[in-house]
Amino acid sequence: MAESRVAVVSGSNKGIGFEICRQLAKNGMTVILTARDEKKGLEAVEKLKRENGFSDQAILFHLLDVSNPDSIASLASFVKTRFGKLDVLVNNAGVGGANVNVDVLKSQIAEVLESVGVEIGTFPRISNDVVLSC
Repeated sequence: MAESRVAVVSGSNKGIGFEICRQLAKNGMTVILTARDEKKGLEAVEKLKRENGFSDQAILFHLLDVSNPDSIASLASFVKTRFGKLDVLVNNAGVGGANVNVDVLKSQIAEVLESVGVEIGTFPRISNDVVLSC
């Protein structure tokens, strides 16, 4: 049996992120649903399991606040320890009214990806236009 691909979807306890989790899990991926609010995140995971029959291995929850470097590091450590890899990262979470230092953001993204064994050269260049339009 082939090893399941692993996906993280940020800001996924409702809306588009929630539906992305549903579709990825339906397509056989192991999905880590994330949210800033633990109660809402756990409720979203239980709803997906109840409505779709997903197993505990198909979809799980991890707390994530994308504006908190410690929270990001905790998720990266969890993914690396539990799965040893990350195949798909869907950055659906947003931070309203934030001032973004693009150079710092690029550095943090690179650090997280490298911590889970992803070579930065395998991704397209992150441009200021892409970061600022998010």
